[in-house]
Amino acid sequence: MKTPYDDDRRLRRNELDDIRQALVGAEAQLSIFAGAIVDADATLRREREARAAGPPFDISPDAAVRRSEMLRLARELARLEDEIERLRAALLVKFEALRPIETASEDYCTAKRAEAARKATALSDDAATG
Repeated sequence: MKTPYDDDRRLRRNELDDIRQALVGAEAQLSIFAGAIVDADATLRREREARAAGPPFDISPDAAVRRSEMLRLARELARLEDEIERLRAALLVKFEALRPIETASEDYCTAKRAEAARKATALSDDAATG
């Protein structure tokens, strides 16, 4: 049944869907960056073990690049975690804003059905008495 709340409800549901999609994308990126950090850390550990057998202070430029890349990944990971928390909060706010509209829409439909039932009952009562 069509209600006066349909357009607003549709708009708010679309906003919720957009936020959900952004959240899924951010969580996927978070997983990718977390994997990259684990890989970079494993590579650094292997290089440290290899250096432990060799002369001290033999730091390759490659290791420094990997360390700086790990730091960059860690910063990006923290940014993504913040973004995910922001999106989750926005999702909650949008959902809370949708609930009263859905309730009003349901109440409208219930009232219209009750009104139609009263009219039908009145018509059948008039037909029975007439």
